[in-house]
Amino acid sequence: MMALSAGIPHNEPVLNRYRRHRPDCPHRKKGRRHTRCSCPIWTDGTSATGRRINHSLKTADWGLAGKLLVALEDPDAIADKPISEAISEFMTARRGLAPSSKRKYAAAFRLLADFCESINRTSLNQLDVADIDKYLLTRNVTPLTAAKEIATLRTFCEFCVRRSWMRRNLARDVDMPIGAKPREVRPYTSDEIAQILKACDEFGFQDYERRRARAMVLLMRHTGLRIGDVITLARERVRDGSIELHTAKTSGLIRLPLPLVVLEALREVPIPRGATTGCPYYFWNGSTSRRQVVTMAHKTLSAVFARANVPDARSHRFRHTLATDILAKGGTMQDVADILGISAGIAERHYAKWSLAREERISRLMQAVHGQGYDGQQTVISKAVQ
Repeated sequence: MMALSAGIPHNEPVLNRYRRHRPDCPHRKKGRRHTRCSCPIWTDGTSATGRRINHSLKTADWGLAGKLLVALEDPDAIADKPISEAISEFMTARRGLAPSSKRKYAAAFRLLADFCESINRTSLNQLDVADIDKYLLTRNVTPLTAAKEIATLRTFCEFCVRRSWMRRNLARDVDMPIGAKPREVRPYTSDEIAQILKACDEFGFQDYERRRARAMVLLMRHTGLRIGDVITLARERVRDGSIELHTAKTSGLIRLPLPLVVLEALREVPIPRGATTGCPYYFWNGSTSRRQVVTMAHKTLSAVFARANVPDARSHRFRHTLATDILAKGGTMQDVADILGISAGIAERHYAKWSLAREERISRLMQAVHGQGYDGQQTVISKAVQ
């Protein structure tokens, strides 16, 4: 055992690192001073609090061991939190997420955990920004996907910082990839919606699927609900001409009046196949898994969109269409957030450019810059909802 330096007060931190050679190490006879091997590194000495420390640093990297010693000598050193435990607790804290979101998180962290294991990083205080950069280099994904993964890592690191498992959010120091611009989602025009509804009455071979498809499309068009919330809609959620439910993804409360065309379409929806008497759902038999019934709904709507021949048609565009309509009629971002069951910040991020007030403000500004001859009255919104 290495002796402490003479003359140094007992409470002053003195920690040493050394190789604890394995029995089969060819350099074992050279003693602890020989460090040029891959044997595990241990520390021995006294911490700032006077506590005796003699244990493995769980690494064979000499440079990393030095960083760990600095943390141990700090009286305010953070806890040595295993990465696997941190991930597990992060996922537990998000147990209320929709199943699809939890699967995405789980897949991302499984890859991260495998990478950390491959570079012998077992605890959070062993990680640095370079490790995160190396991990991202192993991901052969598009810039947009990479940006989403960095955002996930930032959320995770912030979670760890708040619990004093990390000193700072390392992922904040990682640069976002160039070209990570999301694909623009435009609202449907009235003609495109008419084409989609016409396709609902023509696709396939049976009236069963056609009536279901029409009701789903009208629900999404007039409420902005996600397809998962539509396909699992319970009958008790529609009462007195209104719909009220908490969305599966964000648990946001939706409470909206329904137009007559939607109520009539729901009344005409046939009982789901495989359902028992008194099935409580409009489209779901209650026994098929939620994931499977959502997949079936996507397939149904894909067939409808193909029949309608509307470019880039997909269910999520109905949310953008409704948000655009609200803003075009003078609604606020808070109105959009309340109707779609999201936060005002999210509404601002996704739909600000469709705001009529914003377009009019820009038009007035451009007229002031260029004079009355500048024709800035035709807004993007008027084109989108004509």
